Amino acid sequence: RRGAARSRPDAAPAGAAATTAPGAPWSSDVELPGLSARPPTMMRDEEVYSYLTPGIRKTKVEDLETQWDNLGFSIRPLNGYVKYTYQNQRWDMGAFVPAPYILLHINSGALHYGVSVFEGMKAFSCKDGMIRLMNPTMNASRMQEGARKLRMPEVSTEMFVRGVSEAIMKNKEFVPPYGYNASLYIRPLLFASGQMLGLAPLAEEYTFMVTVLPAGGYFSKSSGEEGIDALVMEAHDRAAPLGTGAVKAAGNYAADLEPVHDSKAKGYGTTLYLDSKERRYIEEFSVCNFVGITKDGKFVTPYAESILASTTNKMLQQLAKDEGITVEVRPVDFDAEIDNFTEIGMVGTAAVVVRVASITRRDRVIRPPSFDTLGRLRSRFTAIQCGDLPDTHGWMVEVCPAVTK
Repeated sequence: RRGAARSRPDAAPAGAAATTAPGAPWSSDVELPGLSARPPTMMRDEEVYSYLTPGIRKTKVEDLETQWDNLGFSIRPLNGYVKYTYQNQRWDMGAFVPAPYILLHINSGALHYGVSVFEGMKAFSCKDGMIRLMNPTMNASRMQEGARKLRMPEVSTEMFVRGVSEAIMKNKEFVPPYGYNASLYIRPLLFASGQMLGLAPLAEEYTFMVTVLPAGGYFSKSSGEEGIDALVMEAHDRAAPLGTGAVKAAGNYAADLEPVHDSKAKGYGTTLYLDSKERRYIEEFSVCNFVGITKDGKFVTPYAESILASTTNKMLQQLAKDEGITVEVRPVDFDAEIDNFTEIGMVGTAAVVVRVASITRRDRVIRPPSFDTLGRLRSRFTAIQCGDLPDTHGWMVEVCPAVTK
């Protein structure tokens, strides 16, 4: 019966030590129905409830064979995801879960208090037939910063890379083949799955999971190189100056829901936020960093303690330096400097670099005339991702051979 309670005649007596056989890494999750795994040890006065998932229609590779160049950015159920659980002051060995669901306490810290951080990454089928992951140590480091900020146990770099690599290997047939404008988008997520009532004490259980999906561009092809129109937010803030804006906390994105949907209803493609204290300095677009090329050829991106530093932005800065371009990471005064940019782009893992066609602030509209330099840097960046150019900075990490017919 769905949700039925059951008792165990072989349950351990009160006070007895609970013993379970250690599970091998990447075993199936014992919480899922239909799997012949040993149930958890219980006390005599405990109850166990069994839950069924909704029906799941999983994606097949054949479904995507004519869509590799038009995948868009949407969720598709694949083979499953990787999950680690933190209990008793340590992480377990990890499990591979075939269903896109998780059993969660109704008072979990993530549900009630937003104790959650995530990352965005990509893996690629490369020219030489190998699947490679882009710069995972940088994402691991950023998640560790977020964990410290939200008082969660850190995921070590080794465990982070291992979990991400395992999620890729378990879904490797869904990594888009070499030659297509697509990748396997990877979403590592760390959150308080244990119960919390108030902000103290902290949860005692946490979950680290890695989900993947084949994806094209974050923004639709209809934007093309014509670019995105942005609207400056005057009545909304993305993050407070001394808040959580500099880490990839899930709640940061909730702050943009109303503004971005209101902006799209007005015909704009995205939002642009200024600092919440003075409404003077540029911070970020909706889900992307601001980058620009000035009239004298400098690569400029804003700095503030409330800005989330994009990993893609950091790598683009390095490519710009490789070309001899001056890179400046500093406060950018909107009114004083916006007309000095000949190119403006939105930078992020999912978006890579998207041209900004216009920025509107009240009655003022700015239209950067070019995209030559940012377009060239983007081409070099994506060529490194798929192996068409040498990876001179050692960003790409080999995972496994690509699946070929």
